Amino acid sequence: MTSMPTPLLSIQDLFVHFKKGREVVQAVSGVSFDVVQGETLGIVGESGCGKSTTGRAIVQIETPNSGAVVFDGTDLTKLKRSQLRKARTGIQMIFQDPISSLNPRRKINDIVAEPLDIWKSETGEERDSTVRQMLEAVGLDPEITGNRYAREFSGGQCQRISIARALVMRPKLLICDEMVSSLDVSVQAQILNLLEDLKARYGLTVIFIAHDLAVVKNVSDRVAVMYLGRICEVAPSDMLYSNPAHPYTEALLSSALEPDPSAPSARILLSGEPPSPINPPSGCRFRTRCPRAEDRCAREVPELREVGPGHSVACHFPLVRA
Repeated sequence: MTSMPTPLLSIQDLFVHFKKGREVVQAVSGVSFDVVQGETLGIVGESGCGKSTTGRAIVQIETPNSGAVVFDGTDLTKLKRSQLRKARTGIQMIFQDPISSLNPRRKINDIVAEPLDIWKSETGEERDSTVRQMLEAVGLDPEITGNRYAREFSGGQCQRISIARALVMRPKLLICDEMVSSLDVSVQAQILNLLEDLKARYGLTVIFIAHDLAVVKNVSDRVAVMYLGRICEVAPSDMLYSNPAHPYTEALLSSALEPDPSAPSARILLSGEPPSPINPPSGCRFRTRCPRAEDRCAREVPELREVGPGHSVACHFPLVRA
């Protein structure tokens, strides 16, 4: 019997809630998943489903209310501030807006070198050499780029600079939060190809957060689908797209644009609006919009259970039976 590899990252029953006056926004509620070394896990879902908050909670930008974030054998939620700062140098995050994530008053050489300067891990010629190598690795000429400002570059070039800055500390885990959603389609393809090359070159593990289903399918080994703060399905990429087990996943996939205008449309239209995370439905959170919902769905919260090899779904009445 082949033993499962030890996960590089293990998220266990993660809760992230925000206070809004006297009310509480339940952004992430009981999320659990593992990511093994060298894997790319895609996280998809509607806007407001909690996927970005999950990514931010992994690096402790948002402090979880409860749960564990075990990275490389260490629970980040249990560390003191100084210990946390050191531990999470192994995790880097790339944000959605590449321009606003770069300091407009600093030159590119200094932006990319900033992590090295903060930790004093490299100085002098060694520091400068590393910065040049990182800029070259992301397809930018350091002689042309290094002494210019971020405002002088396009969005795609700024995202390349953000990637160089993220990789300068040689992280094990890279979290990409909607990193191509603000870019033109042609530039998106370039950045995604670059990400695949860098993943292979530096042995990266990647969490890729996006709402574009086609993009997530192309870059991910596995995909997790989120709805209103919970994971409703996890499966290998090809399996999830060809044989979804959760009604929400099926509806989400049917809403993707078909490049062939003559292809038959099989779009599934969900009734109603997504519930508020301030007052989510009891039981299954998708039940108020689900065509398969029954009384049990209001009473019991569905837990993730396996319906195929590596394929788990949180649904009392899944489309694919175990």
